[in-house]
Order: sequence, then C-alpha cells, then structure tokens
Amino acid sequence: MARHGLPRPGCLLAAALLLVSLLQFQWLDFTAWRSADRTSSSSRLVGWRWQPSVRGQLPAMRLGPGGGSDPVNNVSPEMSAAGRKYAQKYEDIMLAGQKVWEEMLKKDEVPKKIYFIGTNGNTGEMVAEALMDSLAYVPAPDGTLFLRRKPGVDYPKLKYYLLNGDKELAARAPKSAVDLYMEDEKKYRELETEVLKEFQNLDTEGQPAGIIVGESAVSIPENVEILKTGLVIWLDVAAEFSWSKTQMRAKAGGGLFIPYEIIRPPVWCIANGWDGDIDDGEAKAEYMATVEKYNEMYEEVADLRLRADTPGIVENQYWGAERLAKAIAEFYGIDTEGASVEEEVLERDLEKFLESARLSKYMQAALDWCDEQGAASIEDIVENTDDFAEALSLKPLEKKRLAKAAESVAAVA
Repeated sequence: MARHGLPRPGCLLAAALLLVSLLQFQWLDFTAWRSADRTSSSSRLVGWRWQPSVRGQLPAMRLGPGGGSDPVNNVSPEMSAAGRKYAQKYEDIMLAGQKVWEEMLKKDEVPKKIYFIGTNGNTGEMVAEALMDSLAYVPAPDGTLFLRRKPGVDYPKLKYYLLNGDKELAARAPKSAVDLYMEDEKKYRELETEVLKEFQNLDTEGQPAGIIVGESAVSIPENVEILKTGLVIWLDVAAEFSWSKTQMRAKAGGGLFIPYEIIRPPVWCIANGWDGDIDDGEAKAEYMATVEKYNEMYEEVADLRLRADTPGIVENQYWGAERLAKAIAEFYGIDTEGASVEEEVLERDLEKFLESARLSKYMQAALDWCDEQGAASIEDIVENTDDFAEALSLKPLEKKRLAKAAESVAAVA
C-alpha cells in the first residue's frame, strides 16, 4: 500500500504513458510537418531537367466572413453562405485565368513563357504563383468550388512550371551565390544567363510556364534579349516598400522558421559592403538610387506592369492574379466576356450604392479605389469601409451616410 502523500504506482504509470503519448504526438506532428508535400513554386531539378510544379491542394486563404469553411464545420448558416459566396468568387477568378491560357494556346504568335521582373521584396513570387494557379486551373469534376475542396477526394492536379531564377542559380553555383558574386561576378552572370536560356528552350508540353528573374539580370543585354522572347511582367513596388522587405532582421519574426534567403539583403548589396544594418543611412540612399536605376530598365523591357504593393494585392495575391489575367487578355486581344460583364455589374452596383449614401460625386474616385484594391463587388467595399472612406477623403457626415448604406447592404446579404 502506497504511503500517504506519494503518488500511487498506477498514477505514476498513467502519467508516464501520458507523457510518452504527448511526446510521440509532438514528434509525429513535427515529422509530418517536415515530410508534408509543401510544394513550392519553384520546380524541381532532376538531372538538370526542369520538372513541373504539381499542386494538388490549393493554398488556404482568409476569405472574409465565414472564410471557405464547409457547412458541416459547426458554423452558422450565415457564415456558411458567406463561405460559398467567396468560394464562388475565387472560382470565377480561376476559371477566367484558365480561359485566358486556353486562348493563348490557340494563338501561335503568342509567347507561352512568362518572365516576372522586379526588385527584391516585391512579393512577386506569391503573385506569380497565384497567376500560374489560375492559368493552370482544372475545375473539380464534382463541381466543388475553389477553396472548398473536400478532404480525402482526389482532385485534378494543377501542373505548371514556375522557377525562381536566383534559387536555380544557387543550386548550380559551386559555392554560395553571395560568395560567387563577390569573388567572380562574371561566373555569376554566366550561370544567370544559363538558367534563363534553359528556361527559354524548355518544352512545357502545353503547360503554363513562368520564371522569377533576378532583379539585376536586366542589366545584362543578353538576358534582356532572352526576356523579349516571352511575355515580360513587371511586378512594380515603391523603393521604400522594397527596402522594408530586404532589411536584415535576423532576430525578428519567426526565428528559425524564416528561411535565411528571405531575410538577407540582395547579393549586390552585400558585395558592396552593406550587411543589412537598417540604421545605415548611406547604404539606404545607395540602395534607393540603384533600385530607381533598375526601375528604368524594367520599364523599357516590360510588356505589362502591376503595382504589387497596393494593400489589396499585398493582403491577397489572387487580386493581383485576376488583374494580370485580364491585362494579358487585353494585351493579346483575347475575348473574355466574363471580365467585361463583371466590370459593368460592379459599376452599376457602385453607382446605386453611392446614390443611396448621397456620394455620387465620388464615383470616379470609388472606381479607381476598386481597381487599385481589386474589389469586384459592393460587398468588398462594405468589408473595407474605413479604407474606402479614407481613400475618398470623406467628411464626417459623409462617413456616417456611407456607414448607413453599408449597414443596409450587409443586412440584405
């Protein structure tokens, strides 16, 4: 019999089993995270042959009220309805991109390779990935909407090529990309051009293909000639925005969960003696001047330009993908009925909405805001009334009328 005040043997055994179970769960959870198929936007290299990205599960996103949750997940009917509405909205974005790609394939004169250019820290990889998702989209046979895929169901895979030029260069370099650039810039540029040439000659077998080009690659004439063989999209951001994304913050954020290549400055910064010190005013001035020089080069080379630092696109890269798909269609003369109808519907609804708030004089400014933010419906405005009011520079009484009109829309929805 156990002595008073000490745990019984059975309790000790139960506690030990519980501890082992917890440790095992944590280990399984960790190993599952490590081994999960977190397909990156960069295609695989197998024997120096490009392999397409294969995306089975589209990325989860916050879709506003209710998100994309299924009706069975203990949510209210209102939240479930909101989830279906937003899922349908994203389904329409994806289907529009799919149509653009199908029409591009029919035109022999239209290049099938996309080159994304811009400065470091422009969130370009996320926007590029969203665009490729939409171009390569395959609707679900069971009619399930985008972002509402059911677990356990084998849905069609999205297949496309999306390479990161800097990462592919680093994979081929005999040493780190930074060291190679500092010790032998000529060799660095040769590898950079080699990657672009190989992508240029890649047989994509009818699948969408894009590459994120290193920011300084446009300074080499041979690289520019390669870019001109495809569609060049400039993901433009303000120099200050780019600076904020390329500062060295080794101890900020998620620590070890932040890959080193994301938080280090560009290689040309390091080569010129800047170690990422955010208080180095001289280095910042030089960085700004260099970025402006690159921007002039981007403007000369680019076929299309997207401001990737607008709040709507920073928060949701699929707004950027939608705008790029429409721009590509217009650039190549592709008929997309859905896009024009959507814009007409938005303009009509916006006119009625502003009339109800006695704000009709702000119609053009409101349309400009919708275009910048990627808003496609009145509901998008209702969810962001503060930003909308600030953009239109509304007076206090006008803000009250806007809020009242927004409440009416929300009540009907």
